[in-house]
Amino acid sequence: MTGDDSTGPAGNAQHEQDQLEGSRMPLRQHLEELRRCIFRSFILFVLLFIAGFIFRDWLIDVVMLPYNWARERMIAMGDPDPGTLIIIKPIEGFVFVMKVAGSFAILGGAPYFLFQLWSFVGAGLLDRERKAIFKAFPFAVGLFVVGLLFGFTVLLQLAYPILLSFVSADVATPDITLSEYFFSLRSLTLLMGFVFELPVVMWLVVRAGLIGYETLRSSRKMAFVGILVFAAIMTPPDVVTQVLVAIPMVLLYEVGLLLARRADEQRSA
Repeated sequence: MTGDDSTGPAGNAQHEQDQLEGSRMPLRQHLEELRRCIFRSFILFVLLFIAGFIFRDWLIDVVMLPYNWARERMIAMGDPDPGTLIIIKPIEGFVFVMKVAGSFAILGGAPYFLFQLWSFVGAGLLDRERKAIFKAFPFAVGLFVVGLLFGFTVLLQLAYPILLSFVSADVATPDITLSEYFFSLRSLTLLMGFVFELPVVMWLVVRAGLIGYETLRSSRKMAFVGILVFAAIMTPPDVVTQVLVAIPMVLLYEVGLLLARRADEQRSA
């Protein structure tokens, strides 16, 4: 009786091992490839940074949109006008422009930076690992962008009026600096970008066998309580804002459950 040892789980494992061995490079060549990836990414970052500095007025107008929206909202609600932002240090305006240009360079160059990272890391992965990343990557990037836009257009517009009017104008009037505003803008938008990655994280942990789909499904109520606590901690003390943060997270968890079930079925097949 004859058989082909190249088929079946043992044959597939051996094939993957041979593939991994064949893709390995000497350490010197590996470091040289890493140096080229970093250098190319750095050149693009510098070019985009220069472009951001040249077009800084337009970028600053975009960065100021959430504050202007919040300011208009406060005036329409009859709250005191918080006025324009202030500068308390001579160098603060310059640092603000540098941060805006740097953020533009990072966001604008992110697709190329990720491509360079993939060209370096992907060569050492197996076929099945590359296929899994190819499936998850577009979805992960799309969710991250949606999260950034949600934080920029919705969360900040609602959070600032509440934060600025939390203390009566008879007690204190708001004087917000450029640096404080940009820090809160960057923090909240990035936070929502990472929060929107929840379905991808759930898919990955089930696909990797770290957690089962049934465990995630049976923990739904506990997860919802955790989402409400997270929204209460990370947002202003206002029910409307907390609900606006919690609802997308609940929907994301449900989407994550659908993806986790699919991943569990693929692992069992």
